[in-house]
Amino acid sequence: MNWTTLYIEGKPGFDSEVLKNLEHSGFTFMHGTSLESGVCLYWVDEKANIRDFKMAIGSKTVFKYRLHFYTCIEELIEAQPHVEEVEDEFFLPNLELYA
Repeated sequence: MNWTTLYIEGKPGFDSEVLKNLEHSGFTFMHGTSLESGVCLYWVDEKANIRDFKMAIGSKTVFKYRLHFYTCIEELIEAQPHVEEVEDEFFLPNLELYA
């Protein structure tokens, strides 16, 4: 059996509930580790599809934690919101007020 990696992103605390649901479902998987807060990875049989994986987790859990599923790390990174640099004017005092 060959494995493929699936990345899951969601609201904090989803990992334990997802793991519990998968263990009770009979779905073949291996639990990975959390990459950072709100992201976890699982290895699943390459013949399985994401729909079956989501069904094993359960719709209530998917919607409760707003889970997003990715098949490669690049998709996950691209989906992250880009943080724009804040202008320094917010942090520098307005010197005209002191003139």
